[in-house]
Amino acid sequence: MPIEINNVSYTYAEGTPFETIALKDITWRINENSMWVVLGKTGSGKTTLIQTLNGLLIPKNGEILVDGIYTKDQKNDIKKIREKIGIVFQYPENQFFLPTVLEELMYAPKNFNKTISQNDIYNILNLVGLNKSFLKRNPFTLSGGEMRRVAIASILSYDPKYIVFDEPTVGLDYDGRKKIWNIIKNLRKIGKTIIIVTHWIDELIEFKPNVLYIQNHKISFNGTFDDFILLGEEELNNKSISFSEKLKLYYCSLKNNIKLEKLFHY
Repeated sequence: MPIEINNVSYTYAEGTPFETIALKDITWRINENSMWVVLGKTGSGKTTLIQTLNGLLIPKNGEILVDGIYTKDQKNDIKKIREKIGIVFQYPENQFFLPTVLEELMYAPKNFNKTISQNDIYNILNLVGLNKSFLKRNPFTLSGGEMRRVAIASILSYDPKYIVFDEPTVGLDYDGRKKIWNIIKNLRKIGKTIIIVTHWIDELIEFKPNVLYIQNHKISFNGTFDDFILLGEEELNNKSISFSEKLKLYYCSLKNNIKLEKLFHY
């Protein structure tokens, strides 16, 4: 079953002098085993949108269903929804609060009353490119790239169907970014539904995810990656998407129907 967002609006501090509209009439369907990138200028509502998906924020107007469960229905155990949707936040250190990596990986399964074996933990570490020596380490002593991968591992520990990445490669060097994209590639192979919030799309050419673009708190584009790129340089620049040399080359390949995939693989 999909995630269904139907006519969702969200306003912060409604009815006060600080009232701020974050989302307006958002309708979006996320099918199982799909991949999406959510784009938009700073303040457009991207982060608010992803926080409504697993009930961190409950919209007053509209409704969200996750595998048929309403996030707004107080009779539902919100843990059932959060067990299905894992969010890897932009700054992984904000997710950590335990003294060892092992304890971080064990916390969510205990919270969701799920069994995780030692072999499961080793498999998760392998998937994110870490070895078992990391289990005894303090997550706050790790490098930025290692922290990011431990954050992903902590989400994988309870095996959610949908995984949201908020700016997954921000602040990382080339090697660190490459490792993150390889993890995402492997998650796609095992059937995870992936949603990525970012300002940058160069590194997504290989994946060609569906694109949701939010402008002035509303959806202004919902379609394929190639159709988004074919909007052209002027339109993408207006949307604050940097039309890099890599994107220009890919745009030209689309316009001229030339297959250049090998040039865009990490």
